[in-house]
Order: sequence, then C-alpha cells, then structure tokens
Amino acid sequence: MFTGLSAFPLTPIPGNGSIDEQAYGRLVRRLATAGVDSIGALGSTGSYAYLTRPERARAVRIAVEHADGVPVIAGIGALRAGTFCPPR
Repeated sequence: MFTGLSAFPLTPIPGNGSIDEQAYGRLVRRLATAGVDSIGALGSTGSYAYLTRPERARAVRIAVEHADGVPVIAGIGALRAGTFCPPR
C-alpha cells in the first residue's frame, strides 16, 4: 500500500503544552516539498502520548492541510493499556 520514504516529523510543543501549529505546518510542508512519499503524523517522535484526543485530532488535520496531497499516516497509541489523556 505505502512504498518509498515515509517521514515522521516532530510535533513542536513549546512550554505551554499546546502544539505550535504554525511550526508544525511548516515542518509538514517542507517534507512534502522535499518529495517524501508519505508523512507519519504523531509517530514515535510526535509526542502523541502527551496530547489530549482533541489535540491529536488537530495535529492530524494540520498535517493533512499542509501535506499538499502527500498521504498522511496518523499514528495511534498510548503509554500503556487503558491510558487516556483527560481534558486539560
């Protein structure tokens, strides 16, 4: 289904704990412009486990909006079974 180079950008989270949406959009756009074959949003380098569900959904939407048609693979997971992020 997916072939080639898949890039997994960091999810910039400054000291306030929220995603730096502009920086994240720039990272994703840069990867798309570089010609990667797919982008893995919220991969193992994406700090996904520390984001709330709405923040995770927003991160994926940002990636899709800035990927310029490059397929986006949304990472899912948790630190341990039964873990959830309560709303902040």
